[in-house]
This record gives sequence, C-alpha cells and structure tokens, in this order.
Amino acid sequence: MENKQLEEARAFYYGFFSKLFTFISTEDRFNGVEEAAKMLHQNALEANSKEALAHFIENFDEKKLVQEFDDIFYDLANDPVPTTASFYNEEIENGKMKVKMIGIVLASKFRKNEEFKDTEDDVGFIFPFMHYLILKKIEGDEKTALLEEKTFDILNTFIDDFIENVYMHTAANLYKDMAVVLKAFIQTERMYLEKPKPTIEKVSKRNDITTVADKEAKLRKQKKQRNKENLVCSLEEGGDVEDEV
Repeated sequence: MENKQLEEARAFYYGFFSKLFTFISTEDRFNGVEEAAKMLHQNALEANSKEALAHFIENFDEKKLVQEFDDIFYDLANDPVPTTASFYNEEIENGKMKVKMIGIVLASKFRKNEEFKDTEDDVGFIFPFMHYLILKKIEGDEKTALLEEKTFDILNTFIDDFIENVYMHTAANLYKDMAVVLKAFIQTERMYLEKPKPTIEKVSKRNDITTVADKEAKLRKQKKQRNKENLVCSLEEGGDVEDEV
C-alpha cells in the first residue's frame, strides 16, 4: 500500500496514546511507554513536541505517571478532566456521540471485551480503536479506511478541548508534556486525513427535568471556564510538521 511507513507511524502514535489515556487496571499498564517516547523523540514531529518528549523522558517515573492519571481523570476533589465526546458536545455522558461510535464499532470486526472499561466515545477507547483500524488497513482491509475517517471525525470534534484541559490541569506534569505531543500529532492527522479543525457551536441538551448529572456537568464546565479566564495556556499550535515520522 502507498505510504505504508506513514501508516505504521500513525498506528504507533495511536498505540502510544492508548497506553497513556486508556484505563487498564493492571500493574504493567505503562510498560513500554518510556521506550516508545524515546523512539518518538528521535523522530519528533516538530520542535515543541521534541522538547516535551525530552522533558517526559528525563522525568519519567511510572508511579508518578499513575498518580497523575488518577489525579487528572478520576479525583473528584480535583476537577477531573472529561474524556468523552458526548460530554464535550452535549454536556452529558452517553449522548449522541456514543451512539455514533457504537455504530462505527459494530461496522468493524472489533468487539469490546472486559479489557476495555471506557465507553466507545471516550478517548481511552478511540485511541486503541484507531490503532486497530490502521493496522487492519495496512493488512489490506480497505473497509477500515472509511471507519477510520468516521472515527476521526468524532475525535476531531472535541480533542482540542480535551488537550487544553489536560495541559492546564493543576496535577499535570508528565501529562502536560503528553498534551503537547498529542496536539502536534492531531495537527498531522488533520493534514493527512484532510480534516480541518472544526468550528462547532456546542448545543446543551436540556429537558424539562434536569438530572443531577446534568447539573454537575454544568458546574464543572463553569469552573473550567473560570480557570481558563484566570490562567494563560502556553500550548502553541507548533511549527512546520514533517511529512514522515
């Protein structure tokens, strides 16, 4: 197939981010992350991500990475970062984006099992699913190319907000570096797949009876907005991106 080297590099990146953002309750969940980071550093996409990877490698500590993950995504006292497309697009969990993702997954040969705790529209599911689709495409399954684009369309709707929230989280240190690397990678994906950064007017879903979950989501969103107004995020768009990794 054309651009096989580039496709393999894309799959490698998605596999790398799967390690970092997918919840797996095993002790060896971050095995191979440091080594993968070193490989990516040798072929960094641009200057900002190269610097971030260097800092990540220099300061890598698996216990610290586990603690950061928990603090950023699960500590209710520390304003956890939402991870689903439904939340970013509708301010609710299990919304329309999840339904769309389930349809895409069912159209593939991929099936969830007990290893996957994240919902279909969660970054923790989308990253390994993209990894799977690209590998299948490399093997010759052309149908996965369309599913890959549809999946990226969903990821594309909220990934910038997700990256910014991770970068700005008070517990982020190693994950701040990974936010920089992820941002650079998403830029290359948009170029490669010809999917521009979307301009989306988020619509809040409201019924006559507002659920407790809706209220909590609204409060979290308001708190995040106040944080954004008080903090200056130095996460930049990055420089020129190389065609190959």
